[in-house]
Amino acid sequence: MSEQLASRERAARKMAEDILGTAPELFSNPLTVLASPAWRGIEGDIWRARSVGTSVIIKNYHPDTEFYVDPETAIHATEQAGKLGVGPEVLKSRAEDGLAALVDLVDPWRAGGLQDAVDAGIRSKVIENKKAFQAGAQLCNDASIFDEIEGLFAIVQRENIYTHKDAHVFLDFLRDANAKLNSLGRDRCPCHRDGNTANLMVGQDHSIQLLDFDLAANCDPFEDIGCYLVEFFENDVDARAGFEEWYGNFNEGLFQRSMIYGLADDMRWGLIGAIMAAKSPRSHLEFSKYSAWRFIRLEMRAKSSDANDRIRTAA
Repeated sequence: MSEQLASRERAARKMAEDILGTAPELFSNPLTVLASPAWRGIEGDIWRARSVGTSVIIKNYHPDTEFYVDPETAIHATEQAGKLGVGPEVLKSRAEDGLAALVDLVDPWRAGGLQDAVDAGIRSKVIENKKAFQAGAQLCNDASIFDEIEGLFAIVQRENIYTHKDAHVFLDFLRDANAKLNSLGRDRCPCHRDGNTANLMVGQDHSIQLLDFDLAANCDPFEDIGCYLVEFFENDVDARAGFEEWYGNFNEGLFQRSMIYGLADDMRWGLIGAIMAAKSPRSHLEFSKYSAWRFIRLEMRAKSSDANDRIRTAA
């Protein structure tokens, strides 16, 4: 074990001991960390600490994700989600060190997966929780996915990192889309900004808790919808029905606004995966595979004959 990893584990054990009141009897990673097919457990080490029948989850952010995650703002958003009841409660944190302890969601809670995307009851609860988070107090940070993409693209250019042969085409498309949305104006509210079904915990009676507020920020609420739609639905026909489930009725212009954000989310994660593949010391994880998948999905939509119609009809 490297000294850096040992130091991170000591800090996590100390926080667990402070909460439990004694040294943990069990201290282990409760999940399999994956970059592909699902991006799970990447941003921080996750430990379950248990003693005398009580357990907590400790999260400690990895330094190799600092180019796209700010631990302090992520922990602040996680704390707000816990207070709103849409995510696990934060029991203790040292945000400046990227360290947080959360309530452990034990059996019957289980990790979400792609199979949950087809369950209308689960989708309804996901939407309910994300809307509740949007209705909460403003977070401490604002964000624009288009600005984030520009920053990530600058990294791959500067570091000469391969992404996708048509990355410039995708970037031009998203710049045009951003110009259109800028001309229309945007509202701003707290958003989870993560559609990944691996970042859900599912309980009894379709109960849902949201996880991983690593990108959470105040932004256009339709970004939340877009991130959700591209992850939960395989095609535009089903995504239209999904938009109506969220919004209450169907609006073509707002649906296309949401889908533009969904395409931008694929670009963002394609770039993040490529950068992690090139720079992260955790080379055993399939970052490049995840990046390729996000770019393949983006390619199918951004290079279709009706792609520019999304921009033209967005409202």
